[in-house]
Amino acid sequence: KGYYEGYKKWNTLKMLHHSKAYEAASEGYEELVPLMGHKPEFLFEAAQCLNRAERYTEANKLLYRAMKLSGDPMIRYIAAKNEQSMGNYQKAENLLLHAIDMLPERIYPYYLLTKLYSEPTFFQEDKFIKAADAVLKKEPKVESTAIREMRTDVKNMLNNIRSDRN
Repeated sequence: KGYYEGYKKWNTLKMLHHSKAYEAASEGYEELVPLMGHKPEFLFEAAQCLNRAERYTEANKLLYRAMKLSGDPMIRYIAAKNEQSMGNYQKAENLLLHAIDMLPERIYPYYLLTKLYSEPTFFQEDKFIKAADAVLKKEPKVESTAIREMRTDVKNMLNNIRSDRN
């Protein structure tokens, strides 16, 4: 009976989440963690909601728990973005490098690394160039708008770095 009620409440929270009522949904997700915290997809969704409410520390607590239950690299991507938002650049880098080790053919973690390495307080030109090169030259499994947008963004970042030098 407890799980049935938990799933019902989770469905309600999904609706709040999708309607962008992040604070309200976040509270509900947090209440459900003791019951539903064994499901990585629940933890990921709850963490996304906390992330959108800019509650990065709480989001990452759930994401680190989800990492123990799932090998989905998306969990690491979101955790890395949260760490970056909190200024924990080294942690963010480690998460992204681990995600790349898991699935090296993906372009997205390299894109996230370019964003990380372009941070003024963490700028590392050699690493930035290497990650940017991967975004621009790796063959995507499927050509998509997202890939084109990432590549355009990386080209703009490269141009900005070049113009800053001149």
